[in-house]
Amino acid sequence: MTDTLTNPGVAGPSASDDDAQRGSDIYIDAPGTTLTDTWKNAGPGIAAAMTGIGASHIMHGPTAGAQFGYALLWIVPVAYILKYCCFEFAHRYTMVKGETIMNAYARLGKWPFWYLGFQSLANTFGIAGRALGCGAMLWAAFPIMPLEAWSMLVLLVTIAILWLGKYSVFEGIVKVAIIVFALSSFVAFALQAPPAADYLSRLLPTLPPAGAMILFGSMFGYFPTTTEVSAMQSNWAVDKKSGMVYVKEMRAKGYKVEVHPDYMKNSMTLYRRDMNVSYIVAALTGMVFVIVGAVVLNPIGLVPEGREMGVTIARIYTDTFGAWVFPIIIAGGIAALFSTVFTYFDGQARVFEECCVRLKTDWDKPTTRKLINRGFQVLWVIGGAAVMFGMPKPIVVVQAASILALIFSPIIYWMTIKAVTDGFETPEEREHMPGKFMLGLAWTGTIGLAIVSIYVLIAMAIA
Repeated sequence: MTDTLTNPGVAGPSASDDDAQRGSDIYIDAPGTTLTDTWKNAGPGIAAAMTGIGASHIMHGPTAGAQFGYALLWIVPVAYILKYCCFEFAHRYTMVKGETIMNAYARLGKWPFWYLGFQSLANTFGIAGRALGCGAMLWAAFPIMPLEAWSMLVLLVTIAILWLGKYSVFEGIVKVAIIVFALSSFVAFALQAPPAADYLSRLLPTLPPAGAMILFGSMFGYFPTTTEVSAMQSNWAVDKKSGMVYVKEMRAKGYKVEVHPDYMKNSMTLYRRDMNVSYIVAALTGMVFVIVGAVVLNPIGLVPEGREMGVTIARIYTDTFGAWVFPIIIAGGIAALFSTVFTYFDGQARVFEECCVRLKTDWDKPTTRKLINRGFQVLWVIGGAAVMFGMPKPIVVVQAASILALIFSPIIYWMTIKAVTDGFETPEEREHMPGKFMLGLAWTGTIGLAIVSIYVLIAMAIA
């Protein structure tokens, strides 16, 4: 007897594993590719975009526009283009191989896990900066307690939601608030937009102006997000049972699995839509933040910094729409930055957990994994608190974290390319190998980020 199933990670009619147990054969149907199917299946790409839309867009974008006008605008599209393949390849790997990309890193030896583990700990600066940014937004709306207290509350609420498993309830509200925030950004841009000639000419790469080196490196580090998110995106795709993940899961349970001829074709279509739509919207939003910051904040000499960051960024909108829009913008900013804190807490803890159990295989047990995961999150709260109280300036902390992210990025990118080029071995897998253009773009991104890293470090050392 053969049961027809649909991957629970994709839209469409489905049967349970109990149904499958009535027979030894399973036939997995192809997912639909309508707009409804696309929305239901969106997930890992949106989650990856959410990790960046907070710190990079809300903090670096307006700061760049306020300080240097349109001079750094070109970095946003260039950074998106250079890093695209890092995220696309990680997601592709999981779709085709049916496993996390961490398995591919393991084939390179133990060192990738030491590298990623150290990077996870170094990213304490990043989580502190994001929490401070969210705290600054909260303080702007409710200045009833210090910025640092609000920021600590953000970290504690994040852990509470993760540990209680209540994020599914909160997720819908956060997504709606982010959509409102993004739409407000586009409307603000439409109402304040300067002549296109003023900024389109600044899309050609140029050397950064004097005094912009730290922000220059920070923007390359955090736009569209940090490269370690590629591993997080892969892990989220595993959780969603995307592509071959579900097929391998059923085969591991002892079933003989057959799939619809269009199963992988349609699954790949859905993943590309999830990845590309999220990526394009995030890129356009990032450019809007720089442009509107240049139009509204630069002429009055107002730069987002310190505990006034939230109020300053809100000026972009209150100067456009009036004071009535302040609570809407603050709510959207809080949602965007909180989603960044949350997705990083979840994704980075999983990466660190995976690094630990692969370095010490005796720890690869459910109970030990849970202890490592939660222990890392507690460590982040403690370390984040030390950073927040020691350096209570959101923009400064995030810029420091961004430079670190930039330095780590070329190696992570290279490992991701190797995962695809060396990991796709069977004829079926090699059908989904990236083309020559994509591989060329990936190597361009890796080498480009390495050159930018070296340039920033030398320039900072000389200065």
